[in-house]
Parts: sequence; C-alpha cells; structure tokens
Amino acid sequence: MPKHTKKRSTIKRKHRRMKEHAEANKARALDGKQLAKEYEPYNINKRAFEAFGED
Repeated sequence: MPKHTKKRSTIKRKHRRMKEHAEANKARALDGKQLAKEYEPYNINKRAFEAFGED
C-alpha cells in the first residue's frame, strides 16, 4: 500500500503561490535596479571608492 500523498490540487495551489511570489520578487528587483540608476550620482559610497582608486 503506498504512503498517503498530497492531493494534486494542493500541489497546484502551492506551485501557483510560488509562481506569484517569484513574479513579485522579479518586479521588486527591477524597481531596485531602476532606483539605483536614478540615485547613482548621489551615491556617496561609490564616490568614496572612486576617490581611493585614483590615489
């Protein structure tokens, strides 16, 4: 007798939820990249590293 396994509907629901989270994370990552581009001139740390590199 096989062990009790989860119903297919439960697995489908889990996969759907995982997919939704993945899409949300992708959108969040893109937002972060966009913000980084916009605020690049104001990034103090980056400017400090550039200054050290020139010495």
